[in-house]
Amino acid sequence: MLSAIKDIGELASITETQRDGKVLTILLDIDKQAYSGIEIEDFDSGKIIQYLYKEGASKGNVPSPFCPITEPQKTYKKIEGWLKQCSNVDDDALKADISFITKVFETIKVNREAIIADIAQKIQDLPKKKGEGRFLTCKINGKYLGEYEIFRKAIEYFDYKKFEGSSSENKICSICGTAKGKVGKIDIFKFSSTDKPGFIMGGFDDSLAWRNFPVCMECKTALENGRKFLESNLNFRFVYGLNYLLIPRPLIGSQRELGEMLNILSDTTKAVGLKERIKKRITNDEDEILEYLAEEKDVLTLNFLFLQKQNSAERILLLIEDVFPSRIRKIFDAKDYVDKVFDNDSDKGFTFGTIRTFFSKSDENKKVNNLNKYFLEIVDSVFKGRKLDFSFLLKFYMAVIRRGLIKSKDKDWDFKNSIRDALTNTIFFENLGLINFEEEDMEESIFEDVFKKYGNTFAVPVRRGIFLTGALTQMLLNKQGKERGAKPFMKKLKGLKMDEQDIKALLPAVQNKFEEYNSFGKGKKLVAEEAYNYLFSSGDNWRLSVDEINFYFAGGMNLVRKIKDIIYAKGEKDADMEEDDQSNETNE
Repeated sequence: MLSAIKDIGELASITETQRDGKVLTILLDIDKQAYSGIEIEDFDSGKIIQYLYKEGASKGNVPSPFCPITEPQKTYKKIEGWLKQCSNVDDDALKADISFITKVFETIKVNREAIIADIAQKIQDLPKKKGEGRFLTCKINGKYLGEYEIFRKAIEYFDYKKFEGSSSENKICSICGTAKGKVGKIDIFKFSSTDKPGFIMGGFDDSLAWRNFPVCMECKTALENGRKFLESNLNFRFVYGLNYLLIPRPLIGSQRELGEMLNILSDTTKAVGLKERIKKRITNDEDEILEYLAEEKDVLTLNFLFLQKQNSAERILLLIEDVFPSRIRKIFDAKDYVDKVFDNDSDKGFTFGTIRTFFSKSDENKKVNNLNKYFLEIVDSVFKGRKLDFSFLLKFYMAVIRRGLIKSKDKDWDFKNSIRDALTNTIFFENLGLINFEEEDMEESIFEDVFKKYGNTFAVPVRRGIFLTGALTQMLLNKQGKERGAKPFMKKLKGLKMDEQDIKALLPAVQNKFEEYNSFGKGKKLVAEEAYNYLFSSGDNWRLSVDEINFYFAGGMNLVRKIKDIIYAKGEKDADMEEDDQSNETNE
Protein backbone atom coordinates (compact mmCIF):
# COMPACT_ATOMS: atom_id res chain seq x y z
CA MET A 1 0.00 0.00 0.00
CA LEU A 2 2.75 2.48 0.95
CA SER A 3 4.60 1.78 -2.29
CA ALA A 4 1.42 2.66 -4.19
CA ILE A 5 1.09 5.92 -2.24
CA LYS A 6 4.72 6.71 -3.03
CA ASP A 7 4.08 6.17 -6.76
CA ILE A 8 1.11 8.54 -6.57
CA GLY A 9 3.22 11.11 -4.73
CA GLU A 10 5.86 11.02 -7.44
CA LEU A 11 3.29 11.51 -10.22
CA ALA A 12 0.85 13.90 -8.57
CA SER A 13 1.17 17.69 -8.69
CA ILE A 14 0.68 18.64 -5.08
CA THR A 15 1.16 22.36 -5.73
CA GLU A 16 -2.39 22.50 -7.09
CA THR A 17 -3.95 22.36 -3.63
CA GLN A 18 -7.38 23.97 -3.84
CA ARG A 19 -8.74 26.04 -0.94
CA ASP A 20 -11.42 28.67 -0.58
CA GLY A 21 -10.75 31.40 1.91
CA LYS A 22 -8.96 34.55 2.94
CA VAL A 23 -5.33 35.11 3.87
CA LEU A 24 -4.52 37.72 6.54
CA THR A 25 -0.98 38.91 6.04
CA ILE A 26 1.13 40.64 8.71
CA LEU A 27 3.06 43.42 6.89
CA LEU A 28 6.59 44.03 8.22
CA ASP A 29 9.18 46.56 7.06
CA ILE A 30 12.51 45.21 8.23
CA ASP A 31 14.56 48.17 6.98
CA LYS A 32 12.61 50.36 9.40
CA GLN A 33 11.87 47.46 11.78
CA ALA A 34 8.22 48.52 11.66
CA TYR A 35 4.78 46.92 11.46
CA SER A 36 2.37 48.55 8.99
CA GLY A 37 -0.90 46.60 9.43
CA ILE A 38 -2.84 43.56 8.22
CA GLU A 39 -3.56 42.95 4.55
CA ILE A 40 -6.40 40.65 3.38
CA GLU A 41 -6.37 38.71 0.11
CA ASP A 42 -8.03 35.65 -1.42
CA PHE A 43 -6.31 32.32 -0.93
CA ASP A 44 -4.39 31.57 -4.14
CA SER A 45 -3.44 27.93 -4.75
CA GLY A 46 -0.75 29.17 -7.13
CA LYS A 47 1.10 30.72 -4.19
CA ILE A 48 1.51 27.55 -2.11
CA ILE A 49 5.30 27.78 -2.30
CA GLN A 50 5.35 31.50 -1.49
CA TYR A 51 3.07 30.89 1.48
CA LEU A 52 5.27 27.99 2.70
CA TYR A 53 1.93 26.24 3.10
CA LYS A 54 2.03 22.67 4.36
CA GLU A 55 -1.30 21.02 5.03
CA GLY A 56 -1.71 19.85 8.60
CA ALA A 57 1.65 21.29 9.66
CA SER A 58 0.15 23.70 12.22
CA LYS A 59 -2.14 21.37 14.14
CA GLY A 60 -2.30 21.99 17.88
CA ASN A 61 0.26 24.52 19.10
CA VAL A 62 2.92 23.61 16.54
CA PRO A 63 4.80 26.70 15.17
CA SER A 64 4.13 27.38 11.50
CA PRO A 65 4.78 30.13 8.90
CA PHE A 66 1.22 29.75 7.50
CA CYS A 67 -1.66 28.53 9.61
CA PRO A 68 -5.47 28.46 9.89
CA ILE A 69 -6.81 31.13 12.23
CA THR A 70 -8.53 29.88 15.38
CA GLU A 71 -8.09 32.46 18.16
CA PRO A 72 -6.07 35.56 17.18
CA GLN A 73 -3.56 35.28 20.02
CA LYS A 74 -2.96 31.54 19.64
CA THR A 75 -2.60 31.75 15.87
CA TYR A 76 -0.22 34.72 16.12
CA LYS A 77 1.98 32.75 18.55
CA LYS A 78 2.41 30.02 15.92
CA ILE A 79 3.88 32.57 13.48
CA GLU A 80 6.09 34.20 16.13
CA GLY A 81 7.17 30.77 17.43
CA TRP A 82 8.23 29.67 13.97
CA LEU A 83 10.30 32.80 13.40
CA LYS A 84 11.92 32.29 16.82
CA GLN A 85 12.85 28.74 15.84
CA CYS A 86 14.44 30.09 12.66
CA SER A 87 16.48 32.65 14.64
CA ASN A 88 17.85 29.91 16.91
CA VAL A 89 18.91 27.50 14.16
CA ASP A 90 22.49 26.30 14.47
CA ASP A 91 23.22 25.35 10.90
CA ASP A 92 25.90 26.56 8.49
CA ALA A 93 23.38 26.96 5.64
CA LEU A 94 21.37 29.50 7.66
CA LYS A 95 24.04 31.27 9.73
CA ALA A 96 24.92 33.74 6.97
CA ASP A 97 21.44 35.25 7.15
CA ILE A 98 20.79 34.82 10.85
CA SER A 99 20.90 38.56 11.50
CA PHE A 100 18.12 39.11 8.97
CA ILE A 101 15.98 36.42 10.60
CA THR A 102 16.63 37.93 14.02
CA LYS A 103 15.47 41.36 12.81
CA VAL A 104 12.24 39.82 11.50
CA PHE A 105 11.62 38.02 14.78
CA GLU A 106 12.34 41.10 16.92
CA THR A 107 10.10 43.28 14.75
CA ILE A 108 7.09 41.00 15.03
CA LYS A 109 7.71 40.43 18.74
CA VAL A 110 7.84 44.15 19.57
CA ASN A 111 4.55 44.74 17.78
CA ARG A 112 2.78 41.69 19.24
CA GLU A 113 -0.10 43.46 20.98
CA ALA A 114 -0.92 45.69 18.00
CA ILE A 115 -0.82 42.74 15.59
CA ILE A 116 -3.12 40.58 17.74
CA ALA A 117 -5.59 43.45 18.12
CA ASP A 118 -5.60 44.08 14.35
CA ILE A 119 -6.13 40.37 13.59
CA ALA A 120 -9.13 40.30 15.94
CA GLN A 121 -10.61 43.42 14.31
CA LYS A 122 -10.10 42.12 10.77
CA ILE A 123 -11.79 38.81 11.62
CA GLN A 124 -14.71 40.62 13.17
CA ASP A 125 -15.17 42.76 10.05
CA LEU A 126 -14.74 39.80 7.67
CA PRO A 127 -18.04 37.98 6.93
CA LYS A 128 -17.81 34.25 7.58
CA LYS A 129 -18.82 32.07 4.65
CA LYS A 130 -19.54 28.36 4.90
CA GLY A 131 -16.59 26.24 3.78
CA GLU A 132 -14.25 29.23 3.59
CA GLY A 133 -11.01 29.16 5.60
CA ARG A 134 -9.02 31.98 7.16
CA PHE A 135 -5.25 31.84 7.29
CA LEU A 136 -2.44 33.93 8.80
CA THR A 137 1.05 34.53 7.42
CA CYS A 138 3.69 37.30 6.98
CA LYS A 139 5.09 39.55 4.30
CA ILE A 140 8.52 41.04 4.73
CA ASN A 141 9.23 44.17 2.68
CA GLY A 142 6.31 43.22 0.43
CA LYS A 143 7.42 39.60 -0.12
CA TYR A 144 6.00 36.35 1.23
CA LEU A 145 8.24 34.26 3.48
CA GLY A 146 8.56 31.62 0.76
CA GLU A 147 10.08 34.18 -1.60
CA TYR A 148 13.16 34.27 0.62
CA GLU A 149 15.61 31.41 0.13
CA ILE A 150 16.58 31.54 3.81
CA PHE A 151 13.05 30.62 4.92
CA ARG A 152 12.72 27.88 2.30
CA LYS A 153 15.97 26.41 3.65
CA ALA A 154 14.57 26.68 7.16
CA ILE A 155 11.55 24.56 6.17
CA GLU A 156 13.87 21.90 4.74
CA TYR A 157 16.04 22.07 7.85
CA PHE A 158 13.15 21.53 10.25
CA ASP A 159 11.83 18.62 8.17
CA TYR A 160 15.27 17.03 8.17
CA LYS A 161 15.79 17.51 11.91
CA LYS A 162 12.41 15.93 12.61
CA PHE A 163 13.37 13.04 10.33
CA GLU A 164 16.80 12.77 11.95
CA GLY A 165 15.25 12.50 15.43
CA SER A 166 14.63 8.81 14.82
CA SER A 167 17.04 7.66 12.14
CA SER A 168 20.03 5.53 11.31
CA GLU A 169 22.75 5.57 8.67
CA ASN A 170 23.55 3.17 5.84
CA LYS A 171 20.36 1.12 6.14
CA ILE A 172 17.93 -0.29 3.57
CA CYS A 173 14.84 1.84 2.84
CA SER A 174 11.75 -0.33 3.22
CA ILE A 175 9.99 1.46 0.35
CA CYS A 176 12.55 1.69 -2.47
CA GLY A 177 14.64 -1.24 -1.21
CA THR A 178 17.98 0.50 -1.64
CA ALA A 179 20.72 1.34 0.87
CA LYS A 180 20.63 5.02 1.78
CA GLY A 181 22.91 7.28 3.77
CA LYS A 182 20.11 7.89 6.24
CA VAL A 183 16.73 6.33 6.92
CA GLY A 184 14.16 7.39 9.51
CA LYS A 185 10.60 6.92 10.71
CA ILE A 186 7.55 8.22 8.87
CA ASP A 187 4.26 9.50 10.23
CA ILE A 188 2.05 10.03 7.18
CA PHE A 189 -0.33 7.62 8.91
CA LYS A 190 -0.51 7.82 12.70
CA PHE A 191 -0.72 4.05 13.23
CA SER A 192 1.91 3.58 15.91
CA SER A 193 2.74 5.11 19.25
CA THR A 194 6.13 5.09 20.91
CA ASP A 195 4.67 5.56 24.38
CA LYS A 196 3.17 2.05 24.45
CA PRO A 197 5.61 -0.77 25.27
CA GLY A 198 5.61 -3.60 22.77
CA PHE A 199 3.84 -1.52 20.10
CA ILE A 200 7.01 -0.98 18.10
CA MET A 201 10.46 -2.49 18.12
CA GLY A 202 11.93 0.59 19.79
CA GLY A 203 9.52 0.43 22.75
CA PHE A 204 9.49 3.70 24.70
CA ASP A 205 12.58 5.07 22.90
CA ASP A 206 11.44 7.38 20.08
CA SER A 207 15.00 7.50 18.71
CA LEU A 208 14.65 3.82 17.77
CA ALA A 209 11.23 4.16 16.13
CA TRP A 210 12.88 4.08 12.68
CA ARG A 211 13.34 0.31 13.11
CA ASN A 212 9.62 -0.23 12.73
CA PHE A 213 9.57 1.01 9.14
CA PRO A 214 12.81 2.63 7.88
CA VAL A 215 12.28 5.10 5.02
CA CYS A 216 14.70 7.36 3.19
CA MET A 217 14.12 11.10 2.83
CA GLU A 218 13.20 10.87 -0.86
CA CYS A 219 10.52 8.23 -0.24
CA LYS A 220 9.27 10.15 2.78
CA THR A 221 8.67 13.24 0.62
CA ALA A 222 6.88 11.16 -2.05
CA LEU A 223 4.71 9.48 0.60
CA GLU A 224 3.71 12.84 2.09
CA ASN A 225 2.79 14.14 -1.37
CA GLY A 226 0.85 10.96 -2.12
CA ARG A 227 -1.16 11.20 1.11
CA LYS A 228 -2.02 14.83 0.32
CA PHE A 229 -3.21 13.88 -3.15
CA LEU A 230 -5.35 11.06 -1.78
CA GLU A 231 -6.94 13.32 0.83
CA SER A 232 -7.68 16.01 -1.77
CA ASN A 233 -8.82 13.85 -4.70
CA LEU A 234 -9.49 10.24 -3.68
CA ASN A 235 -11.16 10.57 -0.29
CA PHE A 236 -14.74 9.31 -0.59
CA ARG A 237 -17.72 8.63 1.62
CA PHE A 238 -18.57 4.93 1.51
CA VAL A 239 -21.68 4.95 3.66
CA TYR A 240 -22.86 7.16 6.49
CA GLY A 241 -20.14 7.18 9.15
CA LEU A 242 -17.42 5.54 7.02
CA ASN A 243 -15.01 7.11 4.54
CA TYR A 244 -12.24 5.48 2.53
CA LEU A 245 -9.12 6.45 0.60
CA LEU A 246 -9.01 4.94 -2.88
CA ILE A 247 -5.42 4.00 -3.73
CA PRO A 248 -4.82 2.88 -7.33
CA ARG A 249 -1.69 0.87 -8.02
CA PRO A 250 -0.38 0.15 -11.54
CA LEU A 251 0.92 -3.25 -12.52
CA ILE A 252 4.38 -3.50 -14.04
CA GLY A 253 4.72 -1.17 -17.02
CA SER A 254 1.42 0.60 -16.35
CA GLN A 255 2.64 3.90 -14.90
CA ARG A 256 1.18 5.70 -17.92
CA GLU A 257 -2.38 4.65 -17.03
CA LEU A 258 -1.93 5.81 -13.44
CA GLY A 259 -0.46 9.11 -14.59
CA GLU A 260 -3.40 9.72 -16.96
CA MET A 261 -5.91 8.96 -14.22
CA LEU A 262 -4.19 11.24 -11.69
CA ASN A 263 -4.06 13.96 -14.34
CA ILE A 264 -7.84 13.75 -14.80
CA LEU A 265 -8.52 13.76 -11.07
CA SER A 266 -6.26 16.75 -10.36
CA ASP A 267 -7.57 18.80 -13.30
CA THR A 268 -10.83 20.50 -12.25
CA THR A 269 -12.25 20.76 -15.77
CA LYS A 270 -11.50 17.14 -16.62
CA ALA A 271 -12.78 15.91 -13.27
CA VAL A 272 -16.11 17.71 -13.73
CA GLY A 273 -16.47 16.17 -17.18
CA LEU A 274 -15.70 12.75 -15.75
CA LYS A 275 -18.33 13.06 -13.00
CA GLU A 276 -20.95 14.14 -15.55
CA ARG A 277 -20.35 10.85 -17.37
CA ILE A 278 -20.85 8.77 -14.24
CA LYS A 279 -24.48 7.77 -13.80
CA LYS A 280 -24.31 4.90 -11.30
CA ARG A 281 -22.93 4.65 -7.78
CA ILE A 282 -22.47 1.76 -5.37
CA THR A 283 -21.45 3.98 -2.45
CA ASN A 284 -23.09 7.04 -0.91
CA ASP A 285 -20.65 9.57 -2.38
CA GLU A 286 -21.97 11.74 -5.22
CA ASP A 287 -18.41 12.14 -6.52
CA GLU A 288 -17.63 8.41 -6.58
CA ILE A 289 -15.61 7.36 -9.65
CA LEU A 290 -15.80 3.57 -9.37
CA GLU A 291 -18.04 3.27 -12.44
CA TYR A 292 -15.32 5.03 -14.42
CA LEU A 293 -12.62 2.74 -13.02
CA ALA A 294 -14.74 -0.33 -13.76
CA GLU A 295 -14.26 0.43 -17.46
CA GLU A 296 -10.46 0.21 -17.14
CA LYS A 297 -8.47 -2.84 -18.19
CA ASP A 298 -6.80 -4.95 -15.52
CA VAL A 299 -3.57 -2.98 -15.81
CA LEU A 300 -3.94 -1.58 -12.32
CA THR A 301 -5.39 -2.66 -9.00
CA LEU A 302 -7.38 -0.68 -6.46
CA ASN A 303 -6.84 -0.55 -2.71
CA PHE A 304 -9.55 0.65 -0.33
CA LEU A 305 -8.29 2.03 2.98
CA PHE A 306 -10.85 2.64 5.72
CA LEU A 307 -9.40 4.77 8.53
CA GLN A 308 -10.75 5.86 11.86
CA LYS A 309 -9.29 8.99 13.39
CA GLN A 310 -9.03 8.99 17.18
CA ASN A 311 -7.69 12.32 18.44
CA SER A 312 -4.12 12.49 17.09
CA ALA A 313 -3.97 8.81 16.14
CA GLU A 314 -5.38 6.78 13.24
CA ARG A 315 -6.56 3.19 13.14
CA ILE A 316 -7.02 0.96 10.11
CA LEU A 317 -10.56 -0.41 10.14
CA LEU A 318 -10.09 -2.28 6.88
CA LEU A 319 -7.62 -2.44 4.02
CA ILE A 320 -8.85 -4.18 0.87
CA GLU A 321 -5.90 -4.71 -1.44
CA ASP A 322 -5.47 -5.61 -5.10
CA VAL A 323 -9.01 -5.31 -6.42
CA PHE A 324 -9.03 -5.43 -10.24
CA PRO A 325 -11.32 -3.21 -12.36
CA SER A 326 -12.91 -6.41 -13.67
CA ARG A 327 -14.10 -7.19 -10.13
CA ILE A 328 -15.63 -3.71 -9.87
CA ARG A 329 -17.45 -4.46 -13.15
CA LYS A 330 -18.89 -7.64 -11.64
CA ILE A 331 -20.14 -5.69 -8.65
CA PHE A 332 -21.82 -3.15 -10.93
CA ASP A 333 -23.30 -6.00 -12.98
CA ALA A 334 -24.79 -7.46 -9.79
CA LYS A 335 -26.15 -4.03 -8.89
CA ASP A 336 -27.73 -3.72 -12.35
CA TYR A 337 -29.31 -7.15 -11.92
CA VAL A 338 -31.00 -6.39 -8.58
CA ASP A 339 -32.04 -2.93 -9.76
CA LYS A 340 -33.78 -4.56 -12.72
CA VAL A 341 -35.46 -7.17 -10.50
CA PHE A 342 -36.81 -4.48 -8.18
CA ASP A 343 -37.49 -1.90 -10.91
CA ASN A 344 -35.05 0.61 -9.37
CA ASP A 345 -33.80 3.70 -11.15
CA SER A 346 -30.28 2.84 -12.29
CA ASP A 347 -28.77 5.85 -10.51
CA LYS A 348 -30.80 5.48 -7.29
CA GLY A 349 -30.88 1.75 -6.76
CA PHE A 350 -28.73 -0.65 -4.79
CA THR A 351 -25.65 0.72 -2.99
CA PHE A 352 -23.59 -0.48 -0.06
CA GLY A 353 -25.92 1.73 1.96
CA THR A 354 -28.57 -0.97 1.37
CA ILE A 355 -26.36 -3.41 3.25
CA ARG A 356 -25.62 -0.76 5.88
CA THR A 357 -29.33 -0.76 6.78
CA PHE A 358 -28.69 -3.92 8.81
CA PHE A 359 -25.11 -3.38 9.93
CA SER A 360 -25.00 0.02 11.56
CA LYS A 361 -26.33 -0.12 15.11
CA SER A 362 -27.52 -3.13 17.08
CA ASP A 363 -29.87 -0.78 18.91
CA GLU A 364 -31.34 2.41 17.48
CA ASN A 365 -30.65 4.19 20.77
CA LYS A 366 -26.90 3.60 20.61
CA LYS A 367 -24.83 6.71 19.91
CA VAL A 368 -22.14 4.92 17.91
CA ASN A 369 -22.23 2.54 14.96
CA ASN A 370 -21.21 -0.61 16.84
CA LEU A 371 -21.68 -2.96 13.87
CA ASN A 372 -18.92 -1.47 11.70
CA LYS A 373 -16.80 -4.60 12.11
CA TYR A 374 -19.45 -6.88 10.61
CA PHE A 375 -20.32 -4.42 7.86
CA LEU A 376 -16.69 -4.09 6.78
CA GLU A 377 -16.24 -7.88 6.79
CA ILE A 378 -19.14 -8.11 4.33
CA VAL A 379 -17.67 -5.31 2.20
CA ASP A 380 -14.35 -7.18 2.14
CA SER A 381 -16.16 -10.35 0.99
CA VAL A 382 -17.91 -8.45 -1.80
CA PHE A 383 -14.67 -7.01 -3.19
CA LYS A 384 -12.62 -10.18 -2.73
CA GLY A 385 -15.30 -12.74 -3.67
CA ARG A 386 -15.32 -14.56 -0.31
CA LYS A 387 -18.32 -16.63 0.79
CA LEU A 388 -20.86 -15.27 3.29
CA ASP A 389 -22.83 -17.21 5.90
CA PHE A 390 -26.53 -16.75 5.08
CA SER A 391 -27.63 -17.63 8.62
CA PHE A 392 -25.34 -14.86 9.91
CA LEU A 393 -26.95 -12.34 7.54
CA LEU A 394 -30.46 -13.45 8.51
CA LYS A 395 -29.82 -12.68 12.18
CA PHE A 396 -29.25 -9.02 11.36
CA TYR A 397 -31.92 -8.86 8.67
CA MET A 398 -34.60 -10.03 11.04
CA ALA A 399 -33.50 -7.80 13.92
CA VAL A 400 -34.23 -4.72 11.75
CA ILE A 401 -37.38 -6.20 10.16
CA ARG A 402 -38.84 -7.03 13.58
CA ARG A 403 -38.16 -3.50 14.82
CA GLY A 404 -39.96 -2.23 11.73
CA LEU A 405 -42.92 -4.51 12.45
CA ILE A 406 -43.33 -2.96 15.91
CA LYS A 407 -43.34 0.53 14.38
CA SER A 408 -45.76 -0.49 11.63
CA LYS A 409 -48.74 0.07 13.95
CA ASP A 410 -48.19 3.79 13.37
CA LYS A 411 -46.38 3.73 10.03
CA ASP A 412 -45.19 0.77 7.99
CA TRP A 413 -42.66 2.51 5.74
CA ASP A 414 -39.60 1.24 7.67
CA PHE A 415 -41.06 -2.26 7.78
CA LYS A 416 -41.66 -2.36 4.02
CA ASN A 417 -38.25 -0.93 3.16
CA SER A 418 -36.33 -3.22 5.51
CA ILE A 419 -37.89 -6.33 3.92
CA ARG A 420 -37.17 -5.00 0.45
CA ASP A 421 -33.57 -4.17 1.38
CA ALA A 422 -33.02 -7.64 2.88
CA LEU A 423 -34.30 -9.30 -0.30
CA THR A 424 -32.21 -6.96 -2.43
CA ASN A 425 -29.04 -7.76 -0.49
CA THR A 426 -29.72 -11.48 -0.68
CA ILE A 427 -30.12 -11.46 -4.45
CA PHE A 428 -27.06 -9.20 -4.83
CA PHE A 429 -24.92 -11.63 -2.81
CA GLU A 430 -26.25 -14.64 -4.68
CA ASN A 431 -25.59 -13.00 -8.04
CA LEU A 432 -21.96 -12.51 -6.98
CA GLY A 433 -21.72 -16.15 -5.83
CA LEU A 434 -21.19 -15.17 -2.19
CA ILE A 435 -24.13 -17.26 -0.97
CA ASN A 436 -25.65 -20.36 -2.52
CA PHE A 437 -29.10 -21.92 -2.15
CA GLU A 438 -29.91 -25.57 -2.61
CA GLU A 439 -32.27 -26.41 -5.46
CA GLU A 440 -34.93 -29.09 -5.92
CA ASP A 441 -36.86 -30.19 -8.98
CA MET A 442 -40.51 -29.10 -8.73
CA GLU A 443 -43.54 -28.98 -10.91
CA GLU A 444 -44.02 -25.60 -12.54
CA SER A 445 -46.23 -23.29 -10.52
CA ILE A 446 -48.63 -20.58 -11.63
CA PHE A 447 -46.31 -18.28 -9.67
CA GLU A 448 -43.17 -19.56 -11.42
CA ASP A 449 -42.33 -16.18 -12.94
CA VAL A 450 -42.27 -14.60 -9.48
CA PHE A 451 -40.11 -17.32 -7.98
CA LYS A 452 -37.60 -17.39 -10.84
CA LYS A 453 -37.30 -13.62 -10.86
CA TYR A 454 -35.58 -13.77 -7.47
CA GLY A 455 -32.92 -16.29 -8.39
CA ASN A 456 -32.61 -19.45 -6.32
CA THR A 457 -34.04 -17.80 -3.22
CA PHE A 458 -37.24 -19.81 -3.69
CA ALA A 459 -35.77 -22.92 -5.31
CA VAL A 460 -37.12 -25.42 -2.72
CA PRO A 461 -40.81 -26.14 -1.90
CA VAL A 462 -40.81 -25.15 1.78
CA ARG A 463 -39.54 -21.64 1.06
CA ARG A 464 -42.19 -21.17 -1.59
CA GLY A 465 -44.89 -22.38 0.80
CA ILE A 466 -43.79 -20.00 3.57
CA PHE A 467 -43.57 -17.15 1.06
CA LEU A 468 -47.12 -17.73 -0.22
CA THR A 469 -48.40 -17.98 3.34
CA GLY A 470 -46.87 -14.57 4.01
CA ALA A 471 -48.50 -13.10 0.90
CA LEU A 472 -51.94 -14.50 1.83
CA THR A 473 -51.57 -13.22 5.38
CA GLN A 474 -50.77 -9.73 4.09
CA MET A 475 -53.95 -9.80 2.00
CA LEU A 476 -55.90 -10.54 5.18
CA LEU A 477 -54.16 -7.75 7.10
CA ASN A 478 -54.95 -5.32 4.28
CA LYS A 479 -58.62 -6.30 4.42
CA GLN A 480 -58.79 -5.93 8.19
CA GLY A 481 -57.13 -2.56 8.02
CA LYS A 482 -59.63 -1.37 5.45
CA GLU A 483 -62.78 -2.70 7.11
CA ARG A 484 -61.92 -2.36 10.80
CA GLY A 485 -59.24 0.32 10.91
CA ALA A 486 -57.05 -2.18 12.80
CA LYS A 487 -55.20 -5.44 12.13
CA PRO A 488 -55.91 -7.77 15.08
CA PHE A 489 -54.64 -10.79 13.15
CA MET A 490 -51.13 -9.28 13.44
CA LYS A 491 -50.88 -10.83 16.93
CA LYS A 492 -50.83 -14.27 15.33
CA LEU A 493 -47.47 -13.44 13.73
CA LYS A 494 -45.70 -13.50 17.14
CA GLY A 495 -43.51 -10.56 16.23
CA LEU A 496 -42.11 -12.59 13.30
CA LYS A 497 -40.63 -15.23 15.60
CA MET A 498 -42.77 -18.09 14.29
CA ASP A 499 -41.46 -21.63 14.02
CA GLU A 500 -42.51 -24.52 11.75
CA GLN A 501 -45.60 -25.43 13.78
CA ASP A 502 -46.72 -21.80 13.89
CA ILE A 503 -46.64 -21.52 10.09
CA LYS A 504 -48.54 -24.78 9.63
CA ALA A 505 -51.24 -23.54 12.03
CA LEU A 506 -51.32 -20.05 10.56
CA LEU A 507 -52.35 -21.02 7.04
CA PRO A 508 -55.76 -22.56 7.99
CA ALA A 509 -56.32 -19.69 10.44
CA VAL A 510 -55.92 -17.18 7.58
CA GLN A 511 -58.34 -19.19 5.43
CA ASN A 512 -60.94 -19.34 8.23
CA LYS A 513 -60.70 -15.60 8.79
CA PHE A 514 -61.28 -14.90 5.08
CA GLU A 515 -64.32 -17.18 5.13
CA GLU A 516 -65.69 -15.20 8.09
CA TYR A 517 -65.44 -12.11 5.93
CA ASN A 518 -67.06 -14.04 3.05
CA SER A 519 -63.99 -13.11 1.08
CA PHE A 520 -62.25 -16.39 0.24
CA GLY A 521 -62.59 -16.19 -3.51
CA LYS A 522 -60.98 -18.11 -6.33
CA GLY A 523 -57.74 -16.14 -6.30
CA LYS A 524 -57.08 -16.54 -2.58
CA LYS A 525 -58.01 -20.22 -2.75
CA LEU A 526 -55.37 -20.66 -5.44
CA VAL A 527 -52.69 -19.07 -3.23
CA ALA A 528 -53.77 -21.20 -0.25
CA GLU A 529 -53.76 -24.43 -2.29
CA GLU A 530 -50.27 -23.75 -3.63
CA ALA A 531 -49.02 -22.91 -0.13
CA TYR A 532 -50.54 -26.13 1.32
CA ASN A 533 -48.98 -28.23 -1.42
CA TYR A 534 -45.51 -26.76 -0.91
CA LEU A 535 -45.59 -26.91 2.90
CA PHE A 536 -46.95 -30.38 3.35
CA SER A 537 -44.89 -31.89 0.53
CA SER A 538 -41.90 -30.77 2.57
CA GLY A 539 -42.92 -33.05 5.46
CA ASP A 540 -41.86 -32.37 9.02
CA ASN A 541 -38.59 -30.99 10.37
CA TRP A 542 -37.92 -28.38 7.72
CA ARG A 543 -34.42 -27.76 9.09
CA LEU A 544 -34.95 -24.02 8.84
CA SER A 545 -34.07 -21.61 11.62
CA VAL A 546 -36.71 -19.28 13.06
CA ASP A 547 -34.94 -16.37 11.35
CA GLU A 548 -35.03 -18.14 7.99
CA ILE A 549 -38.72 -19.07 8.30
CA ASN A 550 -39.73 -15.53 9.11
CA PHE A 551 -37.49 -14.04 6.43
CA TYR A 552 -39.35 -15.90 3.69
CA PHE A 553 -42.67 -15.15 5.33
CA ALA A 554 -41.86 -11.43 5.43
CA GLY A 555 -40.74 -11.66 1.80
CA GLY A 556 -44.23 -12.86 0.87
CA MET A 557 -45.78 -9.98 2.82
CA ASN A 558 -43.61 -7.52 0.92
CA LEU A 559 -44.15 -9.00 -2.55
CA VAL A 560 -47.90 -9.53 -2.21
CA ARG A 561 -48.54 -7.27 -5.19
CA LYS A 562 -46.62 -9.68 -7.45
CA ILE A 563 -48.88 -12.54 -6.32
CA LYS A 564 -52.08 -10.50 -6.72
CA ASP A 565 -51.07 -9.45 -10.23
CA ILE A 566 -51.17 -13.14 -11.15
CA ILE A 567 -54.29 -14.33 -9.34
CA TYR A 568 -56.28 -11.29 -10.36
CA ALA A 569 -55.24 -11.20 -13.99
CA LYS A 570 -57.66 -9.42 -16.33
CA GLY A 571 -60.91 -11.36 -16.61
CA GLU A 572 -60.22 -13.51 -13.54
CA LYS A 573 -61.10 -11.12 -10.69
CA ASP A 574 -62.77 -12.22 -7.49
CA ALA A 575 -65.86 -10.33 -6.42
CA ASP A 576 -63.86 -8.64 -3.65
CA MET A 577 -60.77 -7.92 -5.75
CA GLU A 578 -61.60 -4.29 -6.45
CA GLU A 579 -61.87 -3.34 -2.78
CA ASP A 580 -58.64 -5.22 -2.03
CA ASP A 581 -56.85 -3.22 -4.69
CA GLN A 582 -57.85 -0.01 -2.96
CA SER A 583 -56.50 -1.14 0.42
CA ASN A 584 -53.25 0.01 1.95
CA GLU A 585 -50.99 -2.70 0.61
CA THR A 586 -47.32 -3.37 1.29
CA ASN A 587 -45.20 -2.30 -1.67
CA GLU A 588 -42.80 -4.84 -3.03
